[in-house]
Amino acid sequence: MHTLHYVTIPSLHDQPLSIAARLRIPADSKDKHPAVILLHGSAGPSGREGGYADVLNAAGFVTLEMDQWSARNLKGGAEGRPKSVIETLPDLTGARAFLSRHPAVDPARIGAAGFSFGGVACMLAATAKHSDGNPFPALMPVYPATWTYNRVPNFEFGDLTDTNILLITGALDQYDNDPEISAKLVAGLKPEDAAKITLQVMPDSHHGFDMPEADMEVQDPCGNQGKGGKVIMRYNPETTLKAHALAVDFFTRHLGG
Repeated sequence: MHTLHYVTIPSLHDQPLSIAARLRIPADSKDKHPAVILLHGSAGPSGREGGYADVLNAAGFVTLEMDQWSARNLKGGAEGRPKSVIETLPDLTGARAFLSRHPAVDPARIGAAGFSFGGVACMLAATAKHSDGNPFPALMPVYPATWTYNRVPNFEFGDLTDTNILLITGALDQYDNDPEISAKLVAGLKPEDAAKITLQVMPDSHHGFDMPEADMEVQDPCGNQGKGGKVIMRYNPETTLKAHALAVDFFTRHLGG
């Protein structure tokens, strides 16, 4: 069981934004909990984030699900998202600052998970270049268009902070079009950076495999390794259950439960 609160998060942006969010707190006797920030993808908030929140709450985690698009008057999708993931990183910093001040949260045990666009934010937040000097102890990017890193300007990935990363991708993801893309990325890193990353490639899984009832085709200029075109998004309930279990295990090991 958990308690649900609707809150407003101040993004630590040059032009401050007020971001609506759902805060869930486990209904137990603990004074301080670890917490996980959940970042949605290009389409905006969905049942996907709530599914992860359910299992994390049951394991003793506070969760925070933000709606980053409504504060920017964006509709979502390839044409309705911010031009750069980098401009949303202050949202993540603001969310951590909000949780750090909350009486139910242990400020030393705050992690983040992100999906697609939000997964890119988690990847970049792991780098010294985009860190604010206070590394997240645990970051879980899920299908974050892995082909882009160290190939697209401003998507440099390396010189990682003192963090732990669980990178989850789908073998059929048409943004990457290569089930080995994550292994290739890690193989090209410095050994000390590669040691911070755990990979999990989900077989028979498309982009959005953990979005309930997703079964669609979208056009995205970032698809097919930047060639653009069709990208299938399709829910896989078996993979979703596995990803939920991996999330609970990962954050329990690195944040405590």
